[in-house]
Amino acid sequence: MKVLIVSDNHRDEYRLEELMNIYENEIDLWLHCGDSEFGINHPYWETFKTVKGNMDWEKQFPEVRIEKLEDKTFGLLHGHHHQVKATLAPMAEVAQENEASIIFYGHTHVAKVDQMDDIFFINPGSISQPRGALRVGSYAIYEKNGAEEFIRFFDWDHNELKELSQKLV
Repeated sequence: MKVLIVSDNHRDEYRLEELMNIYENEIDLWLHCGDSEFGINHPYWETFKTVKGNMDWEKQFPEVRIEKLEDKTFGLLHGHHHQVKATLAPMAEVAQENEASIIFYGHTHVAKVDQMDDIFFINPGSISQPRGALRVGSYAIYEKNGAEEFIRFFDWDHNELKELSQKLV
């Protein structure tokens, strides 16, 4: 199973189009953590499942989305209503209420992985407007092979960011 996760492209269509072309035959689930700034009827939503970011003005986007694929449950949110810059606790509540083992989120534009108990919190960073120590746009791919789970981060030139990529289980 492969899940591609992207966030905070802020109207950058080129990067999403490129990802869809490169990975079109490899990805089982496409997730966008908000702040696309695209309308509800944009054609990308035929591929990506998304949530409402603080820069997304459409009321129809959900604040939280739960996706199930095979035996995994993922939570998807932007994070501006979940205090992602200060604590993991509100996201942990979402995970526990929905029996999700992984929460994907955005908002901070900083690619990272955190863990609390048995829940992973993964921010793919911003594909278009990176912040923090990593000064290049990024996205992530979650992969599960049997009992092994990995999160791999890539820069906008599609080079793996090995310092961030890791085995989860």
